[in-house]
Amino acid sequence: MGKVYAVPECAPFLMENAGTACCLCIHGFTGSPGLYIPLADRLFEAGFGVSAPLLPGHGTSPEDLNGVSDDDWITSASLELERLLSRYTTVHIIGLSMGGTLASILAARHAEVSRLGRMVLLAPGFGLKDKRYYAVDYDTVENRMIPLPQRQPKGDGLDGTRYGYPAMPLKSVGKLISLTNKAKALLENIRMPTMLLYTAADVTADPDECEQAVGKIKSLVASKRFEQSEHNLLLGCDRLEVIDRTVGFVAAHS
Repeated sequence: MGKVYAVPECAPFLMENAGTACCLCIHGFTGSPGLYIPLADRLFEAGFGVSAPLLPGHGTSPEDLNGVSDDDWITSASLELERLLSRYTTVHIIGLSMGGTLASILAARHAEVSRLGRMVLLAPGFGLKDKRYYAVDYDTVENRMIPLPQRQPKGDGLDGTRYGYPAMPLKSVGKLISLTNKAKALLENIRMPTMLLYTAADVTADPDECEQAVGKIKSLVASKRFEQSEHNLLLGCDRLEVIDRTVGFVAAHS
């Protein structure tokens, strides 16, 4: 029996193109590949292949995050990057939220790979806005579920891309923090030309910590701070500009 996804848009997808460049798009914590569908369509139209894998523990039910480690997320993303490098001449990496954290780790660990193109970090998760999570002892904490805000359907064709888990296991937040710490320790090793897009109104990822962390990336070449967008920049009020900037940035690679 195959995996049962919460909604069809949670399934990983690969859009093969005849071109020589591909974009690896990594979703965030409790999210799914569906959030990349509008951006993927634009990238495909611009001649890029697009891969949006599903990270372990995601896309099904929140309970599936139990027992999944930050190393599992890193391994999953790394395997997909290596697969794409075997198929395409150039691979760009795009990551939103925790996906941006993973993208940074991949870029740092593959810094010597000449066929890596450009990296786009969308509201990368280099620090949680809610500091209470840093006071938790994740080795002893009771593994309870923390409710998450749910989006209301709008009937605009994007409802599936808005899907995220309705809750998260508290212990899994400890894995998220561990992943963040690993990424921050590697930022100075990144060589991919990088663009940062983030928002001052972020209530999930701390924008100040984002600025401080990304400032360590020596190959940062572009940055845009939005003022009113939500954490998920691909669904917020500046969504179209975010998509335009992302496509334009990776298309400028030579």
